Amino acid sequence: MQHTICNMQKQTPTKWGRLTADLKTREQVAYEALRQAVIAGRWKPGESLVISRIALDMGISRIPVTNAVKRLASEGFLRVRPHQEAVVAPLIPAEIREIYLMRANLESLAVAEAARNITPDDLVDIRRLNEEIRTVSAAEDSTIEQIRTADKAFHARIREVANMPHLSQTLQNYADQCEYYRACLLDQHHFASPTPEGHEPLINALESRDIDQLQVLMKDHVLLGMHLILNALEKS
Repeated sequence: MQHTICNMQKQTPTKWGRLTADLKTREQVAYEALRQAVIAGRWKPGESLVISRIALDMGISRIPVTNAVKRLASEGFLRVRPHQEAVVAPLIPAEIREIYLMRANLESLAVAEAARNITPDDLVDIRRLNEEIRTVSAAEDSTIEQIRTADKAFHARIREVANMPHLSQTLQNYADQCEYYRACLLDQHHFASPTPEGHEPLINALESRDIDQLQVLMKDHVLLGMHLILNALEKS
């Protein structure tokens, strides 16, 4: 099964977007293209990634692709076995549960810190991002990917207010793994799409700086996704 990633030499737009090689190393370009492809569910769980084919498609050598694959494996998106090609991470209920539980607790920490730091301007911006979800969702030609992008921007803004960059980086990795689960099990049927109404209690608690309530709301919000994913996996 062939997948067009990008042509490093021609720099033409592709379905992966325009990537500028002179601003990034070839390994970074390969890493970002492959990561986004996995998160978006463009490969099935357990599907093999033929490094030589990907390298040829990208117009680069195997080495940067191999290094990018190793990096993605260390982050949990791929599996690499000795003397075998890399495969997309399989959907294992225990691993999904572990990722979601860790994310729920760390998102709870982040939102508590955000409540301590939040300013009126931050609240205005967060409300604007939530309204963007409403606008995108209401558009007749909107895609689930566009809705998910708006939702990710909302949550990323809250983490930004927390001002804990190491925590934010760790959470981004967990959130992206959750996006991969959603792409595989929920998004193809537009099941359990994000809604602005689901975020309004969070925003109100942020405004009142009610940390205890915020932590409960955020954990429930994340763990709802876990239950939906696990239920969908069991049915599939």
